[in-house]
Amino acid sequence: MTTDPCRRALTLVVGLVVAAMLPLALTTPSNATATRVIDGSSFERSLSGWAPGTDATRLDRVGRGRGPDSWAARLRPPRDRAATVAITDAPALVRSTQAKARYTATVWVRATSRALRAGAVPVRLSLGERIEGARGPTGWQGRHLSDQRWHEVSVPFTSRKDGRRIDLTVRAFDVPVGGAILVDDVRLVGSPLPEVSNRALAGTRFGASVDEGRLEWQRAVRKSDKRYTRMEVVRVFEPVIRDGWRGRLGDVNRPMSVSFWAPARQVLAGDHDAALRAWFQDAPRKHPIWWTYWHEPEDEREAGTLNARRYRQAWRHINDIGRDVGAANLHPTLVLMAWTARPESNRRVLDYYPGDFIDVMAWDGYNPPGSSGYAAPREIFGPAAATAKRLGNEFAIAEFGSVLVPGDEGSRRARWLVDVARFAAGKNAPFATYWDAKIPGEDYQLRDLPSRLAWRSVVRD
Repeated sequence: MTTDPCRRALTLVVGLVVAAMLPLALTTPSNATATRVIDGSSFERSLSGWAPGTDATRLDRVGRGRGPDSWAARLRPPRDRAATVAITDAPALVRSTQAKARYTATVWVRATSRALRAGAVPVRLSLGERIEGARGPTGWQGRHLSDQRWHEVSVPFTSRKDGRRIDLTVRAFDVPVGGAILVDDVRLVGSPLPEVSNRALAGTRFGASVDEGRLEWQRAVRKSDKRYTRMEVVRVFEPVIRDGWRGRLGDVNRPMSVSFWAPARQVLAGDHDAALRAWFQDAPRKHPIWWTYWHEPEDEREAGTLNARRYRQAWRHINDIGRDVGAANLHPTLVLMAWTARPESNRRVLDYYPGDFIDVMAWDGYNPPGSSGYAAPREIFGPAAATAKRLGNEFAIAEFGSVLVPGDEGSRRARWLVDVARFAAGKNAPFATYWDAKIPGEDYQLRDLPSRLAWRSVVRD
């Protein structure tokens, strides 16, 4: 088992003793993004479709490719001086882009012995848009060639607009006189980002947690809204029970999933009654609010720092106060780990279920670090959704997330994000929020363009 990243972060912030646990890694892959091979050039017959990328490049074809009796493109500097040499597609392999499509270029390169006389040769593969003849956004990946073996270089690029040209260029810097760079097996693949319709996601609000970092809270909320368009719901973690809606909660001004915490013995002793009554009375009435006492209590119980019976009693005590206020938009929401609903967890959901006053059962589930792929949403949340239905509650997703798996530049995670959104909407979930955070050693933030655009499209739709 691995540790729930959100709980580790909260442990650092509020000093909780025990970190929570993630489910075991689930490796059933999510649907892969459909790909299309745009070009695969091995220069076996000619250099057709390719041209020198600099005026100093001497470009020809030689029978020293990667395979037996195969050919490669050879890039050489002038006979009298070292120079930067390059090969570029001509005409462009992609003459009209599809907005938000993911393109991945791969090429194999090798340096000759004379090219290495002065040391390693820097080589760069780049993909970039052309906007009315000028260079636009560009992605690139570099490598230093220090031996005569073939080396693979790959670079991803996500187009910004429809109808633009993409240039592919292989460039080697300061190749000495008499030296050469060989290029073979160029491959360009197009992967359209997943699209999702309003109809497919109807009825579910989508959003994320807000990663403050070093920002003040209001600015962090605005930053998240800008990244994903204005979020339909915000996940807020309150470390303690508060007595009002000043500050963080008041700044959200939209539907939210909010959790707070206090020791069960203090709750049952009435230490927080006045604060809770004020909190429920002052809560905004124009938006739905899914409130939670002590999200993910499972590990504390297993560590012996939480008594399950007292936990359920504390829940009921808090709900009695909220029920007396009588606000219809305040929904008591139990948040557990999705792992807890799985038989192999050896846990009983009813140990934490406080009563039939619960409106929503929301779940935290992750595709944990170390996975080789992205688990299908039904693998992560299927048992949780079935449990909520059996107990007569709505199913929701309070947290979900994944780091980028090895070899993914973002397009596979983008597909997975949309798949999770579709799963949530298919279960009529009132909300689903991504855990957009970074903790030491694990980055769940959606910083790559495909993931960010995918979740943005979900929130916008």
